[in-house]
Amino acid sequence: MHFPNFNAKRVFVITLIVAGALLAEFLVLEGAVGISLPSDRYSALSRLEIKTKGTELHFIAQNHRFTVVDLLTDHGSHREALVLRESFFIDREDGREGPPQATVTVEAIHGERVKWTLKETGDRGDAVTGNLYRVTRAGNGETPNTYTYFSLADGRKVRTMRSVDLSRDELEALDMQIAQ
Repeated sequence: MHFPNFNAKRVFVITLIVAGALLAEFLVLEGAVGISLPSDRYSALSRLEIKTKGTELHFIAQNHRFTVVDLLTDHGSHREALVLRESFFIDREDGREGPPQATVTVEAIHGERVKWTLKETGDRGDAVTGNLYRVTRAGNGETPNTYTYFSLADGRKVRTMRSVDLSRDELEALDMQIAQ
């Protein structure tokens, strides 16, 4: 079978374009969005970059950690281990008042698969009960702290509080509500 417009140079160029597009997609997903290859899900590296953007000095930190939590399922009658792969990105501008640009990303890994992923603006994140994950966004003198709570069962946002964090009793009540 003969292809009249087929030549090796065209095939080579198309191959390079496709390979370049796949590499760019990988770099965007891995570097900017925080989505990792399955083989990388069980490792965590942190990095610090100090660079000048325009005339301002920026301290860019990306920290990763793992937390294993006991997730309560079946209305609180069953526990299953859930691995949280937490990523914290902060871009702090030298001399700038107010909270830095910051994002918390969490992947919940159960066995070999990612069960859910959440991404929220904030400086810190922690599993605060058996069913709740809290992301904290620091305020400044004019704006209050913001506390956002997520279900560990499915990663959905369940409550946001401005200026005042939930008390221990309120946390327990919300935790019980999620477990049901």
